[in-house]
Amino acid sequence: MQRGILAAVYAAAFVSVLGAAGARAELATWDQARVTKYAEELAVATDDLRQSLESIGIQNIANANELYQVQDTVKLLDTASEGLAAALKNGKGRDETLPRYKRVELLRRDAEEEGQRADIPENVFDKVFSVGSALIKLRPYYVDEPAKEAPAE
Repeated sequence: MQRGILAAVYAAAFVSVLGAAGARAELATWDQARVTKYAEELAVATDDLRQSLESIGIQNIANANELYQVQDTVKLLDTASEGLAAALKNGKGRDETLPRYKRVELLRRDAEEEGQRADIPENVFDKVFSVGSALIKLRPYYVDEPAKEAPAE
């Protein structure tokens, strides 16, 4: 399962790089329909990831706790993603859904760290990329570029 661990590290690095690139973008003009669509994509992606993780049998008894931990965190991520999508669908705007978005990002980071310690089969990582892709689409609507200091003359 060394291959699975290497794939986990690769997937986590991929999501981190994409997250860093998205964090440098300017805050996008709010588009309720588009943000709702992206949040619904995220909810579907997290549900697929949750189902894939739940179908994994214990490959390594010594690694069981790590797998259970990432499964639990992804369940929370799925629930938070569904809540974000539902709030947006019900007409909630950026300010009202920002705490939910922040919770999703926090849970994504937790799942990423836990996934690096768990022995997860490679076929699950397509689901990880789908979650990352959906978050990349959402991020510009919630995260703006930090203010840049003017160069000293």
